[in-house]
Amino acid sequence: MNKTILIYCWQSVCEPMAIRSMRELGYRVEIFDKEIKDYHADAAFAKEFIECLHAVKPDVVFSYDFFPLVSMICQMNQIPYAAWIYDCPQYTLLSKTLTNECNHIFCFDEAYALRLDALGAKHVYHFPLAADLQMYERAVGAKLHDFACDISFVGGLYNDSRNRLLNAKLPAHEAGYVEGLIRAQLKVYGYNLLKDALNENVAAKLVEQCSLTLGDSYLEDALQMAADAIGMEVTSRERLHVLEMLSQYFDVSLFTNSELPENLKTQKKLHVKGTVDYVNQMPLVFHHSKINLNMTSKTIETGIPQRVLDILACGGFCMTNYQKEIAELFVDGAELVMYTSLEDMKQKVEYYLTHEEERLQIAKAGYEKVCAYFGIHMRMEELLGCIM
Repeated sequence: MNKTILIYCWQSVCEPMAIRSMRELGYRVEIFDKEIKDYHADAAFAKEFIECLHAVKPDVVFSYDFFPLVSMICQMNQIPYAAWIYDCPQYTLLSKTLTNECNHIFCFDEAYALRLDALGAKHVYHFPLAADLQMYERAVGAKLHDFACDISFVGGLYNDSRNRLLNAKLPAHEAGYVEGLIRAQLKVYGYNLLKDALNENVAAKLVEQCSLTLGDSYLEDALQMAADAIGMEVTSRERLHVLEMLSQYFDVSLFTNSELPENLKTQKKLHVKGTVDYVNQMPLVFHHSKINLNMTSKTIETGIPQRVLDILACGGFCMTNYQKEIAELFVDGAELVMYTSLEDMKQKVEYYLTHEEERLQIAKAGYEKVCAYFGIHMRMEELLGCIM
């Protein structure tokens, strides 16, 4: 009899490929998709989920990211719970349910995985993300090429309510201290200095001002939460600086729903095109852009973002900031291209826009690397093999 997997679905963009992959690997897959109103105490959700567990009798429960209430129920019913983490930061991972024996937490960021282990998680795996290799077929098979670009960036600018530091009202001394950290981090690629440079008093004020207090159901990690809040602002500024700098010299297409600041609205070479659908339109952007930019959020310390794998899976050319795990698992200059400063980025953009054959060869090699090591079938089979 085939083993059964119950997937808790919450509309993650990765869920369709995971479901398809599990079924093609021969698993019986059942889906539970009721919204959780409270991560720790949602009686209606708990009742329906328990009823589903008893009816389905799964061998394992799976979700992208971690849900404390799902963990509680799996713990009570002695069913393994596999959570594949692809968001950083994720405050549900500070839930005291993190230490439940049922949890098997697969984290794409090695530094994050080490933090979870130190917090007492029982089964933590450093586990890079996967790519949907069907994206390539959707990209090359499409007749519409309206998304062709010289340089493109698909993503948010973090200059909205998600960036809680924007509304923090810190005393002058602490505000100056935080501003210094932001400017220092903007100059550094491959190392996150924010948590190490923070002191506990500043961190406590940031947690208070940014409304990051989580409550009694969570473990305390004020330094990390404060560092993540600053990291979000660093990410926002980096993306805005990159767009401003590049659009002075090159045509840049921005696919986002973020509001542009006034200084970018006047950049004639910056073309704002709104959001794109993840399944049907995004692969076209990645495949038909000469250069696809990845600017990793500073809250991701070492890991490979999903965007990098998606670009390469579409046969696109990826230019990304230096990131430890990208450097370890991909060959810079052969499978993608990394930059270590804004000036370095500018020079490499100029070079690869004018060296088409070399650019296409790098994109081809990047696609082949993803096919060989990061396809969803391979990654899912390995993940489930750790549990079953």
